[in-house]
Amino acid sequence: MKLGWTPQQRALSHHYEQLARSAVAPRSAAHAATRQLDRLSWRELANQGFWRIPVPESRGGDGGTWWDFCAALEGIVRGSRDLGFCLSLIAHAGLLRAVVRHGDETQQHHLDRLMVGAVGATALTEERGGSDVARVSTTAHPVDGGHRLVGVKVHITNAPAADLIYVLGRVSGLPAKQDVTVFLVDRHQPGVRTGAAEEMLGNTSSPTGAISFDGVHLDPADILGVPGDGLSLTYDTITLDRLLYGVVGAAYLEGLLDDTLRFARGRTAFRQPITEFQYVQRRLTNMKLAIETTRWISYAALDRLLAEHPDAALMSSAAKLTGSESLAAAALDAMQVFGHAGYEEGDVSRAVRDSLGTLIAGGTSDIQRKNIFTQMIKKPVAVVPNRPVLAPLRAA
Repeated sequence: MKLGWTPQQRALSHHYEQLARSAVAPRSAAHAATRQLDRLSWRELANQGFWRIPVPESRGGDGGTWWDFCAALEGIVRGSRDLGFCLSLIAHAGLLRAVVRHGDETQQHHLDRLMVGAVGATALTEERGGSDVARVSTTAHPVDGGHRLVGVKVHITNAPAADLIYVLGRVSGLPAKQDVTVFLVDRHQPGVRTGAAEEMLGNTSSPTGAISFDGVHLDPADILGVPGDGLSLTYDTITLDRLLYGVVGAAYLEGLLDDTLRFARGRTAFRQPITEFQYVQRRLTNMKLAIETTRWISYAALDRLLAEHPDAALMSSAAKLTGSESLAAAALDAMQVFGHAGYEEGDVSRAVRDSLGTLIAGGTSDIQRKNIFTQMIKKPVAVVPNRPVLAPLRAA
């Protein structure tokens, strides 16, 4: 497992941190207020090659690794201090990797667009099924020359701004449980409609909304992978998404901890800095532990994913669960160190609102626990010769 960045990766992280500090950060509050994605910064990141980093040279990318991508992503998080914008980056990254891994030459134009500034969305959730993606009802009906897609997706990150949409649905006529398929849909095709950005508690710089498909024509080349393979392809896609929540959460907390520690050092009570009080020290150390725990679990999950290890899905859910719950708890710790100043409208209260959203987005904490448990019970129990087996106590 990777235990540190190379000099090149540190330089990459520094470059994107400076870029995000000058481009994303100054416009962050304005875009959050209007519930809009910062398309200008998005294009600037694309122009600087951010989305080309993990794409092979043979596919038009820079031939870097997903470790390189994570180093750059951490820089963007630290520089932008905009959690919502970074959640939009995560949604796009999953689609990018899916097209790289499962797309063919007929879909290269989609990959080209994703690298140069188009915005991607991954449309899994429906009103009826929520996080249970296997219950999707969006359906592609066969017609001459392809399919007609009908259905509605809800609560989709980037939906109001998306150019290309990864849609999980079914192919009518295929056997049950063998019909779930992934489609690549151009947002600008006739029959595709996106709703207004939802009015959410936080992460409003990451517009989220509904997408409806009213008889959208799909060519055979609009199917990603093969028909019927949609669930396995999607589970592979969301494995990256989930661990990136941990990567982003740890990097985001670095800035929040710096702010909180700086405030605590300058704040006095009872004639001494509040850093002298153990309850303040506990909150500050909780934040530091959240950073380190989340970061290393996320790195371990990425290592498993890239190695195609059987524990990749389990570790990814562990990274998402630890990352989101630690982030929310740490943001509340920061608010309580700041006291009334943290409760007023401003950076700290926004951090609390945004962090709470990670408990829901990308799969709730309960769903992550369910996935972890499901993966646990799939593994055979090792039998070790001569090891004592615990037995229940007998009544006297």
